[in-house]
Amino acid sequence: MIGQFIKKQLLLFIRNRHELLVLLGMPFLLITILGLALGNIMKNDAPTIRAKIALIERGNEQADLQKFVHDLENLGIPPEQKQMMTNAAKQMLPVAALKNDVLGSKELKPYITLVTAKPSELEKIRKDKSYTAIIEIPRQFTYSVLQSVFLGKKQQPTLSFYTNEQKEISWKLVEDIIATFQERYSTFSALGQSGLLDGSFSMPAVHIQGKVETVTKREPINAITYYMVGMSVMFVLYIASNIGSYAFYEKQLHVFNRILLANVSKWSYMIGIFISSVLLAFLQLSLLYGVTSIIYHIKWPHITAFFAVTLALCFAVGGLSVLLTSLNYRLNSEHMSNFFASIVVTIFSLLGGSFFPSNQLSGWIQTLGNLTPNGSSMTAYLKILQGYDLAEVTGSILYLCLFSMAMVIAAIFIFPKKGELS
Repeated sequence: MIGQFIKKQLLLFIRNRHELLVLLGMPFLLITILGLALGNIMKNDAPTIRAKIALIERGNEQADLQKFVHDLENLGIPPEQKQMMTNAAKQMLPVAALKNDVLGSKELKPYITLVTAKPSELEKIRKDKSYTAIIEIPRQFTYSVLQSVFLGKKQQPTLSFYTNEQKEISWKLVEDIIATFQERYSTFSALGQSGLLDGSFSMPAVHIQGKVETVTKREPINAITYYMVGMSVMFVLYIASNIGSYAFYEKQLHVFNRILLANVSKWSYMIGIFISSVLLAFLQLSLLYGVTSIIYHIKWPHITAFFAVTLALCFAVGGLSVLLTSLNYRLNSEHMSNFFASIVVTIFSLLGGSFFPSNQLSGWIQTLGNLTPNGSSMTAYLKILQGYDLAEVTGSILYLCLFSMAMVIAAIFIFPKKGELS
């Protein structure tokens, strides 16, 4: 008899083309629209960083170098050592290194625009909001650096660094670069004062590489994939409200009374509703995921985990179906099915992240979202798509099964007892 009930429910859905269009066509349409429309917003590319830097040099680096070499000539050290220090000094001219090897390097060119300006332009540049930072190099800066590195002079060479606070991300990038540059010269200064810099010294090349990675080192989710999951777990909930409405129509048409008169247990009827809901939800999810995966080339890394989560979600839908059926029978109306379809599903979808990632709002909203069947299953699906295995989504699977059991138990207590059916 349960098999007949299941067959009846499946035929009701197949013959209702309007419902099929809503349950299958609408989510696929929304997946396509939202995925393409919000693809650029959710794309996991690195944020675009553009830093325009003005470099103002008040002195002359070559003149500073010649002055340092002249000082070496007057020192009472062996000629070989003088030549060694001269060669090393030419290798580590700080302003040239900053302009050519650091800020002007091939790796940083996509992010940094370096503008060399005259000292007289400083005030004008400071008022120009397009600049991210200004580096002002004082007179005899290079000379002071070389003296500190090779001769151990305690005079600390300094340069001025101005930042545009309205460009917080980019100026912090520049600040980090300058700090790294400063640390490197501090290291060289310590080496030089220890006599460890010799003629074989050469400035190390600067290599900067960037790569976009998620915090968890997993594959990022694009918009099409996200909304494939979001819309599927949302629309599968409508199976429960539709089943509940069909069951109430059967009550109005006295079909349920005739079933009881045929000496068929009401629990057989409810079991049929539960199983048919699970089967319909499974078919709906399989069709949606199958079609979208083929069209948009989305791969599920762990098929076993995928089917386990799908089956658990279908159980949750089955539990909701019998609960709504019991409520409709208890209240003698289909208002609960309508309320669930119009209000509850919308709230569940909002909390569960079907429209946008709910974790962007706050932590407690994310927690509430994971308590909804669609939110819990969506979290599990996204994990699977990122490469997590079955063990990582076991918690969601167990929760969905427990949720289903809770709905069924609640339905048993709510369903009208003999003589209470109006």
